[in-house]
Amino acid sequence: MTQKEIIDTQTINLIASMLDVPTEIIYSESEEPATESMFNDTNSLWVRTIDNQFCGIVNDSNDFKLIYTTAKRRGKEGDPILIQRGLEGKNCYLIGFRMAYHFLPVEIIGVEFIPGNYRIPRLLWLPVECSGKEIKAITEKAKTVAHELPIGYYGVLFEFVINSQGVFLSYINPFFQPDEGMCQICKEGTGIDLVQIHQTVEKKGIVTSIPTRELGCAIAWIIPHSGVVQSIKNVEKVQNTEGVKQVTLHVQEGDALTHVTSVESRDKVGYVIAIGPDAFTARNRALSAVSRIQINTSNLIL
Repeated sequence: MTQKEIIDTQTINLIASMLDVPTEIIYSESEEPATESMFNDTNSLWVRTIDNQFCGIVNDSNDFKLIYTTAKRRGKEGDPILIQRGLEGKNCYLIGFRMAYHFLPVEIIGVEFIPGNYRIPRLLWLPVECSGKEIKAITEKAKTVAHELPIGYYGVLFEFVINSQGVFLSYINPFFQPDEGMCQICKEGTGIDLVQIHQTVEKKGIVTSIPTRELGCAIAWIIPHSGVVQSIKNVEKVQNTEGVKQVTLHVQEGDALTHVTSVESRDKVGYVIAIGPDAFTARNRALSAVSRIQINTSNLIL
């Protein structure tokens, strides 16, 4: 079974119906949809591709055309665009695996998005800072919904928003390749190997996901200004900082950087992974390390 076979029209409609946020499905070849009825005084709109590689935030009707056009360009030809009424609150992911008729929840991961009009993760961490009641609600919701998804052997990423009103399922993304950042923080923080679990699931084997340690771990992406890279400083100093496990850079002097508007453009720069005795420490170490890496750019002339 391929991802295309899972993400068919019927499954897309099913996913939309199981979400706790109002969701409209628009196929990319359609005309620009009318969204006036979805706007209100308190909530923005989220416009995302079906594979969640792009998610833009629309705060008023004047922003919609740009975000919607970008989503169509980022999505695969013929794939739908989802328009959702956004929710405020803290965010997290639950990653798990569908195995025939069963579902195995593996880890809950905290997420923070870049500021502005693009809802792209800039920070992931674990353990997630949720109450026991919230963790139970997240896990039970994921299990219930997962059993409605197509039977098969694949991963599922659930996105949740948590606020004073409760726990809300905002997106479901079936996948056949676990996210690299999530794999790294799970392995460093808990010892759980998502890649190995994924390979075992593909082979229809018996999966175990028992943590071997309990550390805080975070990955923060480096997001410099757009332009041509003139210099990169402090990388070695950051690498030698307490708690920093890894600094990965994909850019060098002379490279041209664009604004981060998608997961793909974010991943072109690099990231820092940090650990600590708890999530708070790990997250602060990762963010501090990213802030100390100086990637100086000049204006990009097109």
